[in-house]
Amino acid sequence: MAGWSRRDVLRGGGLLAGTLLAGGALTGCAAPPPRPPSPFRLATGPEGAVYREIGAALAGLLDREWGREVVEVVHTDSAPENVALLTSGRAELAFVNVDVALAHPEPVVALARVFDSVLHALVPAASPARDARDLDGLTLACGAPRSGTRFVTERLLEVAGVRATLRSHTQADSVRAFRAGEVDGVLSLTGMPTPAVTELASSGGVRLLDLTAQVEALIARHPLEYVPVVVPATMYPPLEAAPAPAVPTLLAVSPSMDDALAHWLTDQLFAHSDELSRVRLEAGQINPRTGAATTPVPLHPAARRWFRGHKP
Repeated sequence: MAGWSRRDVLRGGGLLAGTLLAGGALTGCAAPPPRPPSPFRLATGPEGAVYREIGAALAGLLDREWGREVVEVVHTDSAPENVALLTSGRAELAFVNVDVALAHPEPVVALARVFDSVLHALVPAASPARDARDLDGLTLACGAPRSGTRFVTERLLEVAGVRATLRSHTQADSVRAFRAGEVDGVLSLTGMPTPAVTELASSGGVRLLDLTAQVEALIARHPLEYVPVVVPATMYPPLEAAPAPAVPTLLAVSPSMDDALAHWLTDQLFAHSDELSRVRLEAGQINPRTGAATTPVPLHPAARRWFRGHKP
């Protein structure tokens, strides 16, 4: 589904803007929002990515509440670049995966867990590969160099004990390269469903690898960073179900963020989760029941206070 721009939301352009106005009426907005820092930058992701599309919608929501364009959306390779921007003071808000956050030398804190990103590993239907151990010596499309996909792929190949040639491709370019026979497989860490995998599945001649063995190895080597999931058969018909690793994706900030601003941002995220899910289905995972589950990355104290006051 195509994302909405923050200008669309701010100016009332389209369905999302109308629902935002309704959402604002429901939440009351009795107190004015806190003064934002200047600049206020949100690090998102590459073209076609969940991070970029949800980020643009979130920026629009915040701009609407502030009554003016405040949020500068920064397009990035994804989580590893985002955490570097956040910890260096070049971004104030960012989408970051738990594994990337823990690997970074400087700490970040979370406002919430927004959704889980799942590693999709696809090969041609006729490929002899059954799991990641069979990728040795192959050429794989696996995201940009500073992407969460590349980060997890390298860990996956390490625990599988194999080496592969990694090509930097966006999701759209991965589809093209796969169809052209330029790569032997595609790996993509993203929310479900993701358009690139849907496109490949619908065209046939592709299947998902069963990553059960590698999920267990990843969890053993990096405890609390990954969770086992099954990509259901209903997600990308006609593909069969396949076990895969997932990693929680967080809306992260610096530990030094002002308490009032952190509390308000957390409140805005959950107050408008329904509207965000209209942009990308992955945002349907945003809810207070799972939002506080950011361990081992700590919550910002103000976010923790928000969750205490909004127990489901």
